[in-house]
Amino acid sequence: MLRALDDAVVLEIGDVTGVEYAGKLLADLGARVVKIEPPDGARSRHQPPFQGDASDPDSSIHFWYYNTSKESVVCDVTTAQGRERLQALLPGATVVLDGGDAPLPAMLGLAGTGAEALGQGIVYCRITPFGDDGPWAGYRSSDLVQLAVGGIMASCGYDDPTAHPVAPSGSQSHHMTGVNIAMGVLVALLGRSRTGAAAPLDVSAHDCVALSTEMAFTYWEYQRTTPRRQTGRHARPYDTSAWNHLCRDGRYVSCLPLYLTDDRFAAMVDWFDEHGCAGNLRDPRYATRDQRTALLDEIIPVIAEFCARQDSDYVFHEGQARRLPWAPVGATWDLLADPHFIDREAFVMVARPEPDATFSYPGAPYKLSRTPWSLTGHAPSLPHPEAPAHPAALVAKGGNA
Repeated sequence: MLRALDDAVVLEIGDVTGVEYAGKLLADLGARVVKIEPPDGARSRHQPPFQGDASDPDSSIHFWYYNTSKESVVCDVTTAQGRERLQALLPGATVVLDGGDAPLPAMLGLAGTGAEALGQGIVYCRITPFGDDGPWAGYRSSDLVQLAVGGIMASCGYDDPTAHPVAPSGSQSHHMTGVNIAMGVLVALLGRSRTGAAAPLDVSAHDCVALSTEMAFTYWEYQRTTPRRQTGRHARPYDTSAWNHLCRDGRYVSCLPLYLTDDRFAAMVDWFDEHGCAGNLRDPRYATRDQRTALLDEIIPVIAEFCARQDSDYVFHEGQARRLPWAPVGATWDLLADPHFIDREAFVMVARPEPDATFSYPGAPYKLSRTPWSLTGHAPSLPHPEAPAHPAALVAKGGNA
């Protein structure tokens, strides 16, 4: 069965995580993604953790994940020979993801500054921390810097007004950027199929992060109010009630006090009453939704006390049975054993030749029936610098070129 991008060939330049993630998304949709690496390998090859604690370029688990289904070519762009080697790959490319320090046309010494310099029909996507123009053009950055200047950190942290802002972990800014790169490329390819022209793309990581601040921007734009950080829940301009509660088994459950319609509230009170934990929630003061909203500070402690007496799985399943939007706060290792994810094949096994073993990877983030997603191969090993790089040598996905 054909996949969405089976006819696309992507050159991936630059080893910023956002670029690598975009390349991975496109590769898993069927594109042939050829990663351009320096002689000692992409920086991500040297990023821990390492399989078996062996810190060699082919053992980085970080690299393995972000480079599934790709091929690799070594081009030392600091030399004329390396630049010629890279330029020879351009005629076979459909898309160029350019996350290098300098724009690819300038680095290769081509006439022109954008897509027209690379070849007609190529979708050229330039990716930088802050764009190639403007007062911050050329500035270097990091995940932490992007989360700070993009506004994400201003909304993440704890209730204590003296507490510092908190940066979400896991390269969040890079993932925001990677998803936007992939979407932009898909739109550009669709446009090219309709008009015959390939529109260039200019992706700034700063723009991607700034557009992902949830309600913070709209609160300021429409109300001129600034949301405050609140523990484990949405930042708001006003205080909200806690909804993460510790259960008897030591795990937390997120019990949203939202959507407590009359029927759901009555079902919750009946449930609590079965355990002798309903407190005074049958009082007429809680009869209507407006009344309950005004009295949440009295309702929340009753919910917290109930959770403290129960195991998290019980609170989750019985709460869901009563149409309450409650769920356990899962750790990474919980997800691997989640029966729902297992049933939907959310994790897939990928074999690697070195070591000769299979490893569990996150699977498709979406289900496409007619052009299915599939993770077709492991990340490539670092090829020898003198391995052939002519397009004719690009014969197999999931390997070295």
